[in-house]
Amino acid sequence: MSSPLELAKGQNAPWPDAGLLVEVVGAAVADCDVSVLLVDERQRVASSDDFVFYNQPSAPGATLEPGTPARVRLTLAAVPARVHAVLCLVSVDAHRPPLGALPPLTAVLRGADGTERARFALAGLTSERAVVAVEVYRRGPAWKVRAVGQGYDGGLAQAVTEHGVDVDDDAPAAHAAPAAPAAHGAAPPPAPAPAAMGPTTPPGTSDGERLLRHAAAIFEDAARSTAALRSSVGYADGRRDEALAALVADPRLRGGPEYARAAATAERERDDLVAQARARHDADLRQLGGELATFEARLPAAMAPWASGAWRGWRPPTVPSPAVRVGELHVEEAPTLRFPMLLGLPLSQPLWVDTATGTGAAAVRMVRALVTRLLAAHPAGGLEVHVVDLTGGLAPSLAALAQPGSRVMTTPAATSVAAAAGVLDALVRRVDLVQMARSAGAMDALDGAGGARLLVLHDFPTALDDAAVGRVRYLVDEGPASGVQVLLTGERSPVLDGSPLVTTLFRESLRLPVEPDDHIADGWTGTQWRYTPDLGPDDATVLDGVLRAAAGTDRA
Repeated sequence: MSSPLELAKGQNAPWPDAGLLVEVVGAAVADCDVSVLLVDERQRVASSDDFVFYNQPSAPGATLEPGTPARVRLTLAAVPARVHAVLCLVSVDAHRPPLGALPPLTAVLRGADGTERARFALAGLTSERAVVAVEVYRRGPAWKVRAVGQGYDGGLAQAVTEHGVDVDDDAPAAHAAPAAPAAHGAAPPPAPAPAAMGPTTPPGTSDGERLLRHAAAIFEDAARSTAALRSSVGYADGRRDEALAALVADPRLRGGPEYARAAATAERERDDLVAQARARHDADLRQLGGELATFEARLPAAMAPWASGAWRGWRPPTVPSPAVRVGELHVEEAPTLRFPMLLGLPLSQPLWVDTATGTGAAAVRMVRALVTRLLAAHPAGGLEVHVVDLTGGLAPSLAALAQPGSRVMTTPAATSVAAAAGVLDALVRRVDLVQMARSAGAMDALDGAGGARLLVLHDFPTALDDAAVGRVRYLVDEGPASGVQVLLTGERSPVLDGSPLVTTLFRESLRLPVEPDDHIADGWTGTQWRYTPDLGPDDATVLDGVLRAAAGTDRA
């Protein structure tokens, strides 16, 4: 029989059993309470019935067993389909010392037959009075477990409140809480929460939204696995350094053969720990690689790599895509595993293609690819494109959209200051009209109410005066709610620092550099990811065909 898996913080593993027993053990277990939250994809409960604790010891699929050690029994087939994850928490009352002051605790994970399958030592705690020890979560039809180990100084009340449980203000002190970090960080840049797909589709139930949630889940697993590896390597290095420092501090050992043997032992122990951590990480990567390949084969064109079959013979979709792909992300520990960077639609903030590095030709390629993907995300006629190109570098690359009869670009690219002012004024009026129609409940009477607009402003803010920049600012602030999205290109140079409007626009935009860089961190672990921009396929005719099909000018 194989030995139990020793889980590191952030590590996940498949759970093939139909049941799971989470058992909290340790010298201080009698001082602790164990509880459970049944949460959805947003880490929120549906009601207080999804909170299992000593006064409410059961919910569908989860039972808190009395006695010491504290145990939670899960029957996974009985967990409601609306529940995405089961969070197992350990907490202490407010009048007791925090978890970090108690002897260490361990979460032991047993199969339905009682056999220990894995364990997770709750190490590194300090002032926390509640901690999410283990997460048991769905991955398609299967289940996985994750060692979490993130806690709350405010105790159980804060932990459950942040997951949607209403806590009575008159509850005992054990359920009162100051602030502390949430067990789960904010959603990462690659996959923000998608917009609802339509009034007849309950939020979160469409195929596109499920794809977007799946992308976020794969990316979260990769982030936590990477963070666990880095934490393990840091721990191994720290142990080695402490051992070597102790040897140096002992004058009896310094420089002699005993020192050499002890130093070699310290290095060997460090290498063994790192090798174990890398083996766990490699196993995670093999699993994630297979899952990612299957996932990417299901993506619609706007979210898919250019080599995907979704681009061959592309035609406008009948339903909008929930997201658009703007590049790829990876870390140095897994250079061959590339994760799609997906942005939910409609865009909630402007995109800024930063031309401070790279060539002008690369920036044009990148904008052309982004415009193509945004068009591919909308049904026929669902997105109008308005181009302002005062320096003349971009418009030729989008010529396929500006042909007679185009349903995408009904007016040519603005290449003069006067024409640019006309485009900006028209979009501002559009936003104003939508706002007035919405407030009057008359959206049906608004011409083209369902269509979205995309403003592409090349080499911003060259040749634009303060009034024009102010209109862009207005479109950035008010446009997304009225169906107007903004894509800017330009270089953030010291010359522009004197313009508060431009500086603020740059700061509030999602920066997409033309050259790869490390400016993006995930929202779960803070890991820095290497961003590789999407410059489009090597075969430019692929984009030409998509642009003509989107414009409707490829028809005989």
